[in-house]
Formats: sequence, C-alpha cells, structure tokens
Amino acid sequence: MTASTIMERLKSETAHYHRQVEQNDYAKAIMSQTVSLEEYKKYLEKFYGFLKPMEEQALEQPFWESTGLDYEIRGKAILLENDLRHLGSSEVDIAQLPRCEELPDISSPARLFGYLYVIEGSTNGGQIMTKRLSQFLPIEAGRGLEYFNAYGAETRTRWTEFTEQLVQFARSEEEQDIMVHTASETFRLLDQWINTKVN
Repeated sequence: MTASTIMERLKSETAHYHRQVEQNDYAKAIMSQTVSLEEYKKYLEKFYGFLKPMEEQALEQPFWESTGLDYEIRGKAILLENDLRHLGSSEVDIAQLPRCEELPDISSPARLFGYLYVIEGSTNGGQIMTKRLSQFLPIEAGRGLEYFNAYGAETRTRWTEFTEQLVQFARSEEEQDIMVHTASETFRLLDQWINTKVN
C-alpha cells in the first residue's frame, strides 16, 4: 500500500464530515468577516474543550512514545490557552471551561493518527483563517492567533512530516479502515461539540 492510498482515502471518505465542520456558524462568520471578538473567543473555547482532553488522553497511551510524535511541536491546547489569555481569560476561566465528553477513541496508533489527521490537517486551513481574522479583528499571528497560525511558515513542512509518520501506522487494510473511521468520527464529534450550546 502506498502513502498516497491512505491519504486519498482519508481525504475522500471524510469529505462529507469535513464540509460539515466548515459550515458551522463560527467558521462561516469568520469567512464572511462578520464574527465579533467575543464570538471568536467562544470558538477558541470550543476547540479547547475538545482538544485539551484529547491531548491528555493521547499522552496517556502506552504506545505514545512509539508514534514518533513530538508533543512540544504537535500540542495545540497550549496555543489555545495563550490566545484565550490574550483575549482576557484568566487561568481560572480557562480551567473551568466546559470539556467535551463524547470523544473519538484513540486507543491504538491507527486510531490516534486518524484523529490527528483532522487536527493536523486543520492547520492548513488555519492559514486562511489567520489571514482573514487579522484583517478585521485586533489580533495577529503572535497575539490572539497562535492556534490558527500554529506552524506559520512551517505549515507545509509540518504537514509533510506528519503524513510520513501517519503512513507508518497504515500498513494493513484494517489499519487504514480504522484510521478513516476515526477521522470521520473526529469530524462528526467535533462538529457536534462546536454546535452544542453550553450554559
């Protein structure tokens, strides 16, 4: 099986779920430049409520060390924390943010990489978000836009490195099926969480 096979499958078989995430109210408001600073902050809070528990779970997996992933590079929760602080959140505010409880299963390397396909892939679209948001909100790459601008000029390089790691865990058809299923579930559950009203 070639590297292109699993990447093509991931792209094509998750396309429907991917589109759903891109059509949420926050994303549409960003692209139309109608999102307010407060709405943008709520959008970041939603991502944090999903990513923080997922990152904690990932680091607890017994196979984490064997994945070749560097949390110092791939961790996104810290970027969200920095953005939220810049937007006025205190440490207490951040610690008390609602956390998603219906999360994708990442209990095997193939499942973890299926999940990360979604998160790492979003850094590509994040470049578009960064450009759009910095045009009409008082934020910029290092001040309130760290999450969407996660890798900055290194985005393409980081994506290539990640896909090379991913294919190492998609050698069998079963592993590919698991990866695609988890990626689809991640898109679905993330979209569900973003659209959930939390009091």
